[in-house]
Amino acid sequence: MSVERMNKQAIKTSARVTLTVAIAAVLGGCFVSKVDPQKPQLPLPDALPAQAAETSPLPNPWWTLFGDARLNELIVEALQHNPDAQIAAARVMEARSFLRIANADRLPRIDLDGNATRSKQSESSLQQQGLGDIPGFPTHQTLYTVQGTVGYELDLWGKYQRASESARALLLNSEYGREATKLSLTGEVARVYYSLIAAAEQLARGRDTLTSREEAAALEKLRFDSGESDEFTYKRAQADAAATRVSTRQLELRVVQLTNALGVLLGRSPKALVDEAISVQGINLPGPVQLPAALPSSVLAQRPDIGAAEAALNASAAEIGVARAQLFPSISITGAFGSVSPELDDLFTGPSKAWSATGGILQPLFQGGRLRANVSRAEAVREQRKAEYARTVQQAFREVLDTLQGQSLIAGVREANNEQVEALSRATELAELRYDQGDISYLELLDVRRGLYQAQIDLVAAQRDALLNTVDLALAVGGGLGDQAEPLTARR
Repeated sequence: MSVERMNKQAIKTSARVTLTVAIAAVLGGCFVSKVDPQKPQLPLPDALPAQAAETSPLPNPWWTLFGDARLNELIVEALQHNPDAQIAAARVMEARSFLRIANADRLPRIDLDGNATRSKQSESSLQQQGLGDIPGFPTHQTLYTVQGTVGYELDLWGKYQRASESARALLLNSEYGREATKLSLTGEVARVYYSLIAAAEQLARGRDTLTSREEAAALEKLRFDSGESDEFTYKRAQADAAATRVSTRQLELRVVQLTNALGVLLGRSPKALVDEAISVQGINLPGPVQLPAALPSSVLAQRPDIGAAEAALNASAAEIGVARAQLFPSISITGAFGSVSPELDDLFTGPSKAWSATGGILQPLFQGGRLRANVSRAEAVREQRKAEYARTVQQAFREVLDTLQGQSLIAGVREANNEQVEALSRATELAELRYDQGDISYLELLDVRRGLYQAQIDLVAAQRDALLNTVDLALAVGGGLGDQAEPLTARR
């Protein structure tokens, strides 16, 4: 039997074996079917708590509900330059590369190798071969080789398919994570921005109060020096001015800290934090905004953190399929084709061509329990992702309920603070008149003044808290990013 015929027979035998194993694999493929992620089905309320009759719909992007052009500019700047947003975008690029790698494993691998070899046979070797006495027999030889190889592993058990599904789910997880990071960033910018405005308003109130307290202390000193008042009253006035000075310095520190925090959120450089410090002079807190209660299903559909948790759960289920497939034999086909010739001009001619084909099967027999332990590990990861998904949903609805109910409660606090300021303003006017007439002591006047100052500070805080609660509610229901949102390319 010729060598060529033997090679063909071997190839046919290898092909029959491979085909037989492939058929058996297909028949047994049900053992590694797609794994159910077992997403928890959490009972949802039919409706969320009703709110005030006058509410505003949530626009897209959500931050435009305040109608604040300065806030809009700051949020866009933060989304473009904040390091956290850039990190999240880079993670998406990394996950997309992992998906390409996983998909590449499902395709044949083709390589091309070319080389030229120059060799010289020794005279003793030629003598042993009986060629040493032949005149002019060449002792130097050049061999040119060009060879391509093709390798392909049959994905009969779905190992590479499940790996691709896992990589796609992880890409979706990272894309949801990017959107969640951006959404959180927009909320943080709004929180710090309005906290800064509130602190600036409180500081302005503190400075005005400090001026009046210092004037009152100076007046009491004159009265004490002239014998019209006692030292106790003068020292109380002096202490009250000092206490207001402490409060003012604390508010100044608060403004500085919030200014720097906002600059960092915007991604500004250390030099810009100093040279281009953000000022909110002349900007007042906007009025309160009431948002409507969202439907429970819309919360699940819109929040990116819930989408990310679900994608992570799906990825863990696919990884179970990958781990299970590794228990079964791997079947591969390898082919080589090319040319071998001692002459470069004849390298690609018919006589120089050569090829080979091989089919192989590898069945793991003993690995110390590693493969089954890997399946158990993947199943344990799925249980973790299930619990994390449930926790994410629970946390989401807690945030929605907190902020929805907070709207009316904080509004009540703000109204009470406003009444308190109005009452104490009038009480202070009356107390000053009565003190000038000698009807009340300075301590009584001081007590009313102190109450008014604190009520004014508390009113600004209540106005700030109402705005921050609106921000939190918009984020809790998955407020949109408008044209700043990026598509979820991995979502099918």
